[in-house]
Amino acid sequence: MNIDVKDTIILSDDNEYIVVSKIHYQNKTYYYIFDKNNIENMKFCIENEDNSISELEDANLVQTLLPIFLRNVTENIPI
Repeated sequence: MNIDVKDTIILSDDNEYIVVSKIHYQNKTYYYIFDKNNIENMKFCIENEDNSISELEDANLVQTLLPIFLRNVTENIPI
């Protein structure tokens, strides 16, 4: 699956999400996404081995990834 920043994806909750950031960490791909219709609904997701996307449930991993996602976002915002 080839998902990039600015792409729109639909998760199992049938909401459309925009990919805000994509990172590779410890040989896995993670996404920081926002609901297209409700910016307060954001998620951290992982690309599974079968190329599906699922929400991260590990709070410790999210805490580890958050600074990496934020750095990635700020480095890629055109000024």
